Amino acid sequence: MKTETKILTKKKQPIKAITHQDIYKMKDTLEQLQSWGNVLDLLDKFFSCKQVPLNKKKIILEYSANAQIFSLFFENFLKHMNTLEKQMDELRTKEKIHV
Repeated sequence: MKTETKILTKKKQPIKAITHQDIYKMKDTLEQLQSWGNVLDLLDKFFSCKQVPLNKKKIILEYSANAQIFSLFFENFLKHMNTLEKQMDELRTKEKIHV
């Protein structure tokens, strides 16, 4: 008769089986979110412009393009946040390691 023992942490909590694939999936999702960094810097410059007097024609021309960029970012951000939440839930429910 074989008895199974669980590998425990210092606080006597069982360790979950997390594969490299799980880690790579989360890393990939995080990198996709990080890829928006340069675009967000550009949007930040547009919306924090404190130049006086304001160049209204330039603002009108750039507003539509920046609004579309932000819309794409926001949709992508929400999608990837949902993906990260699902990945975290999967990791939380992973099987515990038995030896």
